Amino acid sequence: MVEYLVRYLGNFSVIFMSMALFFAPFVAVFWWRQRNAIREAGHPHFNYFMERFFMSREANWLIFSWAAAEAIVWFIIPEFLLILLIFMKINRKFDLVKYDLLGTIVGTIIALIITIPQQLFLSLPYIRPKMVQQVTEWYDQQGVLGLVHQPFSGVPYKVFTHVASDYHFFIVAFLVVAVIARMVRYLVVYEATKALYPLLHRYVRKHYAWIFVLAVAIFTGLLLRVVSIYS
Repeated sequence: MVEYLVRYLGNFSVIFMSMALFFAPFVAVFWWRQRNAIREAGHPHFNYFMERFFMSREANWLIFSWAAAEAIVWFIIPEFLLILLIFMKINRKFDLVKYDLLGTIVGTIIALIITIPQQLFLSLPYIRPKMVQQVTEWYDQQGVLGLVHQPFSGVPYKVFTHVASDYHFFIVAFLVVAVIARMVRYLVVYEATKALYPLLHRYVRKHYAWIFVLAVAIFTGLLLRVVSIYS
C-alpha cells in the first residue's frame, strides 16, 4: 500500500507538472495580449481569468496542439480539458471540440508519415510493449476498424497511429474511423457529465483550481490502472 501510494504521488506530480508546462506558453501569450485589461480588472480571480482564457485564440491553439501531440507523443487525452470546460461559463464549448478534432487530424497525419523507431517509442511515458501487441492483434483481425477499440480500451491513441504505419492503411479511411470513434467517446462522456451539470456547476465554477487537481488525481489513477493491465 505504501509503495503504491509513493508511486501514485510521484506520477501525480509528473502529470500535474507536465500539464502546467504544456499550458504555460499559451497562458503567457494570452496574459501578454490581455495585460492591460487584466490590470484594469484589478488582479481578477483565477476562475474569471481561466474563463476568459478559454474564450481566447490561445485556447484554440492549446486544444489543437494538445490533440495533435496526443496522436504522436503526448500522454494526456484532450478530453481531460474538454470535460472540465463543460462546467465553465463559456459559450463556445463545441467550438473548442472543433479544434480538438482538427488537432487530431493533423497529428494523425504527421504520426502516419513519420516513423518513430520502436525502441524510442517504447521509451515514451506510460507506453508498454503489450499495448503495441494488443493493437497489432486488433489490426490483424479487423483492419482499420481495429481503431474502434481505442476510445474505451485505455490504450493511448498514439499506439494506434504508431502501429498503423506498418499497415499502410488508406489515410482517409483511417481518419474517418478515428474521428468517429473519438466523437462517440465525446458523446458518451458529454451526456454523463451533462447529467451532473445541474448539481455541480455552481460548485465547480467557484473552485476551478481544486477541481483541476481532483481531475488530475482521477486521471493519474486511471492511467496507472491501464499501465498495470498492460504490464
